[in-house]
Amino acid sequence: MATERNPYAVLNLQKGAPDQEIKKAYFEMVKRYDPEKHTEQFIIIQNAYKRLRDNESRAREDIYIYNHLKGEFTLSPEEKEAPPLDELKNEITQLEDETKNNPNDAVLRQKYILSLMRRSYHSIKKRLWAEAIEDWQRVLDKDPTNNRAKNNLIFAYITLGFSYAQHGLLSEAIDLWEKSLRMNPDNLPVIHNLAIAADRLPNPLLAQKYWGETLKRWKAILDKEPDNEYIKFCIIEVHKHIGSKALQKPGEAVKKTTAIEEFREILKINPNDFEAQHKIATTLMDEQKWDEAVQELQKIHQSRPQDVDIMNNLGWALLNSGQVDNAFTIWKRSLAIDPNNTTTKDNLVRAHLSLGKKLRESGLYTPSLVHFKALLKYLPNSPEVHFEIGSTYSMKGDIQSAFKEFSTVLNIDPKNQLAKKAISALKMRR
Repeated sequence: MATERNPYAVLNLQKGAPDQEIKKAYFEMVKRYDPEKHTEQFIIIQNAYKRLRDNESRAREDIYIYNHLKGEFTLSPEEKEAPPLDELKNEITQLEDETKNNPNDAVLRQKYILSLMRRSYHSIKKRLWAEAIEDWQRVLDKDPTNNRAKNNLIFAYITLGFSYAQHGLLSEAIDLWEKSLRMNPDNLPVIHNLAIAADRLPNPLLAQKYWGETLKRWKAILDKEPDNEYIKFCIIEVHKHIGSKALQKPGEAVKKTTAIEEFREILKINPNDFEAQHKIATTLMDEQKWDEAVQELQKIHQSRPQDVDIMNNLGWALLNSGQVDNAFTIWKRSLAIDPNNTTTKDNLVRAHLSLGKKLRESGLYTPSLVHFKALLKYLPNSPEVHFEIGSTYSMKGDIQSAFKEFSTVLNIDPKNQLAKKAISALKMRR
């Protein structure tokens, strides 16, 4: 999740600012901060603009930033003609008792509602949101169809929830946003806010619920607006976020399956998304699903034939799926592309060494020697390699060749005790 300062805040903007507004804010701030005198601030401003300058970058930021909903509280002119607060309090107390005693008196009920709305106006001016909320709730108890009270209550829940979230009071923010959602279930910005807050709390189940709801609505928008690049990238970034979070749970097969599913959703939107392709392949390798990993890596290799990192992974997947010759072929191709790539060389060494030992354990000495001798191309002066070759010759019964290899070990490392013991043992066998 993004931890850097909100790029909108750096540019003195609110999330959702249009392109032209972002560019204007950026150029105005660049003029104010000379790069030589204010180097650090200039870099911060440049970085903020870079993070917002196109749909893909902006989506990457926006999925983690709370939506600040614009709006205002609405009251009728009559409701704004509020008498002094003390007078209103007494009036409300009296009307409350009277409406309880006369529940069917519509005129009395309207007077009570008017007084409550007037008192809420006092609370709005003083930013006493809790008091205003209580009065609007009372209005709706008496008249559930009162749209001004309903809209004001929803907006208050959202606004106060945003304030709580900004100050780290996430449980309180979630509670208020969920109340607003019960009154307006399709408010996408609030649903998105709930996903972010639940993620940060953290409450994984709640986050899963609201990310799912957010994605569902964004995908509905994309179905209607297939050219909406911003929404497309938002969907991709959320799937990446959920998939990456799932991979943070080591050893949980269900989580890794979830991660793969999330990354596959990305490929439905953008079949060429390299990060998603790579995550799927490496996750399959972690799960030791070698045949599936080979399929995924071969797809990537076709589109990125010069990528030695992909070739190195593909080599291991091929090797573990039993395609030994193909594994070495791909590593040799990788080395041809980048002759100094230490990872490729290390892979070849490890693979030859591992296979050589396995074949020797099975009594297959000749093919074992093929792998051990192949190591000499990369490690010609390695005492360990010559010792493995000598040990294999010894097991095979070729005493002369074994003696030669152990002697080579001592030429390279005169103090090598293993080679000395091995030569002594060979002399006993002569």
